[in-house]
Amino acid sequence: MTDSAESNPSQSDPQENKTSISPWKITSWISCIVVAGSILACVIIAAVRSECLTQVKVTALDAAAEPRDHDLPLIRQKEALPDYELLIITQERIGVKLGAKPDTSAVKGLVWKLNQPIGIHDIVGIRLQDQDKLISDALVEVPFSRDPVVAGNYRFEFQTVYSVQVGVQSFFQTPIGLTIAFAFVIAVLLILVNYFDLDFN
Repeated sequence: MTDSAESNPSQSDPQENKTSISPWKITSWISCIVVAGSILACVIIAAVRSECLTQVKVTALDAAAEPRDHDLPLIRQKEALPDYELLIITQERIGVKLGAKPDTSAVKGLVWKLNQPIGIHDIVGIRLQDQDKLISDALVEVPFSRDPVVAGNYRFEFQTVYSVQVGVQSFFQTPIGLTIAFAFVIAVLLILVNYFDLDFN
């Protein structure tokens, strides 16, 4: 008579079944979660940072307070008007010049359009200056605002749009963007290694 306490060799140990999952499979699952999380984080943060500046309008509030090259009456009055120039200062402390409007009053408003939109999160300030051949004179500098900004004798109005391209570029310039990109690459590599390892086995 066979002892009932004897184990059947055909039956596997339940404890063995619990630990039979390959470490590579667990790593693959974790990597897939990291990839999915990275993509989701990229989309969300890029959407938040996708607003960019496309146009700046500057209006002088008082014509008499505008800088002039000279105050001589009736003599070269057009040339005496300021040569307004606009400068966008970014986080990298790079000044993006939007060009000058020579011999022009800003009483009726001057508009500068950006050829390449700049993300508002990268803008440190907007500087209005009077262009000079040697060193331009800074007239006033203001921060970006969704509402009109009045500083000195000038009112600044900003126009923005949302751009996926600007959002993604801005996202990958941040420390968290670089970290997520690094984690994404590592996770993809682990998935590929696991895939080929299973293929060869």
